[in-house]
Amino acid sequence: MSGFLGDLSPAQEDALQTFRREVEDIPNKPQTDDHYYLKWLRARKFDINAALEMFRNHMKWRIENDLDTIFEWTPPEVLENYLTGGFFGEDKEGHPVFYDFLGNLDVKGLYRSCKSEDGYRLKVLHAELGNKLLKEKSEKYGRNIETITAVCDMENLSYQRQYHWPAIQLIKKSFIMYSDNYPERTKAIFIINAPRLFPVVYNIFKRFMDETTRSRLHVLGSNWKEVLQNHISLDQLPQAYGGTRCEPDPQCTDYLRWGGEVPERYYLTNLTETKKDDMDKVVVGRGSTHQTEVFVDTAGSIIKWEFLTSDYDIRFGVFHKSSDNKEKLHASEMTPVVPTRRRNSHVIPVSGLHQCEEMGTYVLRFDNTYSWMRSKEVFYTVGLEKSDPSVCEPDVLTDAPCLGDQEYDDDEFEDCMEEISDMGLEPSVSLEERDVIKDSDQD
Repeated sequence: MSGFLGDLSPAQEDALQTFRREVEDIPNKPQTDDHYYLKWLRARKFDINAALEMFRNHMKWRIENDLDTIFEWTPPEVLENYLTGGFFGEDKEGHPVFYDFLGNLDVKGLYRSCKSEDGYRLKVLHAELGNKLLKEKSEKYGRNIETITAVCDMENLSYQRQYHWPAIQLIKKSFIMYSDNYPERTKAIFIINAPRLFPVVYNIFKRFMDETTRSRLHVLGSNWKEVLQNHISLDQLPQAYGGTRCEPDPQCTDYLRWGGEVPERYYLTNLTETKKDDMDKVVVGRGSTHQTEVFVDTAGSIIKWEFLTSDYDIRFGVFHKSSDNKEKLHASEMTPVVPTRRRNSHVIPVSGLHQCEEMGTYVLRFDNTYSWMRSKEVFYTVGLEKSDPSVCEPDVLTDAPCLGDQEYDDDEFEDCMEEISDMGLEPSVSLEERDVIKDSDQD
């Protein structure tokens, strides 16, 4: 049985009755109908205790985040203007459609312009707005509508713009928020214009998605407009995606935020001082170095870092040494994986990541040997995300297994990643810039 109302087994019906009885005395529930209760039960495979725990945690979370007043909150102007996405229209079955334009998201600019809690709260606001739209659609069509269709446009996605560790942490927090508090909300997610680095992006974030969401993810190829039109009527699609809505504004900008570079006038002046409170601190003496080691026991894992210095720049690089070598080594005795260069970390925080092809110990090295006059005060964070060795799962990317109908294949992607590794470039550098950087490093 599917677990939806009207298609319940006797055991599922009993679980629903028990769930309803157990939550009856919980105040201020957003909904009290059986469709709503069944979402929590399906999310926990009708394990009544697990479903009740999930729901009680959700109600506690609603109180902690003051959701009763969420629609009274006004987001900062920079988020209103530059955080991508928005609801627009409906699919052919009446479900709301959410669009996002992640390739246009200036994550570093937003990070410098607002507090992370405001970005998170706006994501919560979008989730609650989704609930309102679902209720309106259900009333409009006289039947239960409880899922949302999403279109995620990855055009312009690049390492340079989107690979920013604090932003990744916020996205991770948002995925967990949706999974824990808005179960069974996804009808389908259509990924369009996916660049060849998309498997890496997916590999980072897939572990934060619940199983149901991952199963409904579809990566479309060059025929994406045709596929979208199979699911969304032309009169509900923006002209930019082959529809007929919003003439003469093909992007429907009255409804959708397409992002773009955040102007510097929005930047917060005290951002650096605020960030220091959450970082480790070390003073690298004049003419000396400081090394932080990370042990990696799973190939494909991702090391992430962010650092800033108080007043002056510092050299930074990442090295690899074999797992059986426990001694502190000189840079010349290790294998460089991210080139050592002077970083203007006193101007803007420096962040990056490296996908580890080999197991062993990775050394993040702050190098102040070029300075005989000044010590450097460094604030830093380092993290490790263990990774599935595969970056593409045919059973998850159901519409285009391993992106097979794109203009590139897995071998091309692996060749590209090998080029980047051989050149010693950080993943935070865009693919388009690699030749320019390679030439400048040889000068």
